[in-house]
Amino acid sequence: MKYEMLFKQAPDILTIPEVAKLLRIGKNQAYDLVKDGRVGAVRLGKKLIVPKPALIDFCQNEQKNLLVMPK
Repeated sequence: MKYEMLFKQAPDILTIPEVAKLLRIGKNQAYDLVKDGRVGAVRLGKKLIVPKPALIDFCQNEQKNLLVMPK
C-alpha cells in the first residue's frame, strides 16, 4: 500500500493530535505509540512533533499487525 499517497495532504510535520486524527485513534493512544517507540517523534521544548516519514514508517511496519475482518 502506498502510504505516501494516503498522507499526501498531511503536513510534513505533525502534532500528536494530528497523528491521532490521521490514524483515527485517540490522543492518548497516539502518545502511547510515541512513548513505546513505535512512532518516531522529536521533542521541542514541551511539544512533541512527528515527521511525516515517521508516520509512514509506522504504517509500513505495522502492516503485519493489520487485522482483516471476515465479511
